[in-house]
Amino acid sequence: MGVASEPRARRQDDERDDVQVTHPAEATRAADSPDAVARASWAPPHPAAAEVADPDVADEGRFDWPFDSLAGAAEWWYRPVIEARSWLALAYLFVGAIWAPLAFAFTVTAMVIVFGLSFIGVGLLLIVPLFALVNGLSVLERRRTEWVGDAVTAREFHERGSGYWGETRARLVDSTRWRQVAFIAASVVVCPVLFALGGMPWVIVLQLATGGGFGSAATLGGLLLAALVIGAAPRATIFVAGVARSYVAWFLGPDETAELAERVEELAAQRGQILEAVDGERRRIERNLHDGVQQQLVALGIDVARARARIDDDPDGARTLLDDARDKVRASIGELRLIGRGLHPAVLDDRGLDAALSSVVAGSPIPVTVTMTAARDLPDDVATTAYYVASEAVANILKHSKARVASVGVVDEPGPTPAIRITIHDDGCGGADAGRGSGLAGMRARVEGVDGSFRVDSPKGGPTTIVAVIPLATPIGAGAGRG
Repeated sequence: MGVASEPRARRQDDERDDVQVTHPAEATRAADSPDAVARASWAPPHPAAAEVADPDVADEGRFDWPFDSLAGAAEWWYRPVIEARSWLALAYLFVGAIWAPLAFAFTVTAMVIVFGLSFIGVGLLLIVPLFALVNGLSVLERRRTEWVGDAVTAREFHERGSGYWGETRARLVDSTRWRQVAFIAASVVVCPVLFALGGMPWVIVLQLATGGGFGSAATLGGLLLAALVIGAAPRATIFVAGVARSYVAWFLGPDETAELAERVEELAAQRGQILEAVDGERRRIERNLHDGVQQQLVALGIDVARARARIDDDPDGARTLLDDARDKVRASIGELRLIGRGLHPAVLDDRGLDAALSSVVAGSPIPVTVTMTAARDLPDDVATTAYYVASEAVANILKHSKARVASVGVVDEPGPTPAIRITIHDDGCGGADAGRGSGLAGMRARVEGVDGSFRVDSPKGGPTTIVAVIPLATPIGAGAGRG
């Protein structure tokens, strides 16, 4: 989330003194974070607030200057020149231009030798090592895409064989392995072209700065023009590097049909987990209502009936029964509030995730530290999922862990995909298993239902650490994080 607003920063007076809540208090702290810097580098900032009295009559053709000052505009324009991401993109294209001819030469030489010797039978023994070489080169190229984003996942091989000759035949007829060969062959042309396109803006800048040639004298006009356009060079390089990564993913990445089938299986499994978690939640609510509120209401009815019977003959006794009935009403209201908070906390909508998490730990019998430093505004589904994960984890800590202290942290997750990371830690006895019980299984189902990741590290004897990474963009078909 961004800078905490004044209402959201306040905490209720009845919260425990041992609950410590930390969240961004100043705009400079959020602006200096790595994610905020990265966002400021690749897109111009928007106005913080629109000062239009009546939006319906606003001048739609008016241009609003998106920067606070010329210095801010200059910082946005020139920052990519000094950032590592720009130079990694240029290095990725350069290495690709060098790698492609070498890989092509190795592959062609190996194939000529292997298939040339196949006429006398010796080459057949080298087919498996040949395709192992091709696969190794493809693996290196897929891993190299980490320079400009996430590493490309490997495409599955279609053919398998048993025994050496079965493996040899499988490699000769597998379309995925020949697709790797086609990638190496095409790269000898594509990679140098992409490097030329990605490096051309830098060459233009150098030519302007040197007066049209590296051996010419620089002119003041050329230097000024180079200084003006240099901000476009890293952006163009980043774009071309993204195209190069997409090219690698198209050749070597997973088949779209296989990805869709895997996604359908994953969603089906998550649906089953969510249904089990929802059923367990309903049973818990029913049990709490039956064993708590319902019993108190029955006792309340008995007290009221007894008070009514005594109101004429024993007014003092009737007054005592009515006082007991009032206490039971208050207890029932408190328990209903707890059950309602478990369904969906109103404070989450009114004051945000930081206040909701503070209310979760406010009545804890052990010190629980809440740290909220996420510098992004969270969508409703993400905030709800994060709240349920944290509240369920805290409930498990208080019920099972025998911990002395615990902590809940919500921070921005670094990476190309915007996400937040929730970390819940306690110094208890450990032994938590996400494969057993409905609590951790429900938490995992909620997180994976919005395409996040969930991990539990809880050795015997402790400590226990739960880490949930929730992307801010909910994928199509997800949405299980909302209760």
